[in-house]
Amino acid sequence: MAVVDVWMHVLSGVEGNQQRVTVHLYGGQSLKGAVVELDRTRNTVVLDEYAQGSASTRHESPVHTILLTAVQAVTVHKQE
Repeated sequence: MAVVDVWMHVLSGVEGNQQRVTVHLYGGQSLKGAVVELDRTRNTVVLDEYAQGSASTRHESPVHTILLTAVQAVTVHKQE
């Protein structure tokens, strides 16, 4: 199984809910948020940094689109 397929499988289990994840990228950067969308065509994951809270807060939330080929590791956090 290709690395991209592994991350797609891991992240598909938490897609669209409030489960928090940290995506660790090659080069040392990490991004934390909830998986809003997995784009299987472009092999990207969209993370919403502040997916919890009111609708108005979510609209102002930073959203990150990450190439799965740049992902080194994924941490799925326990439900709070």
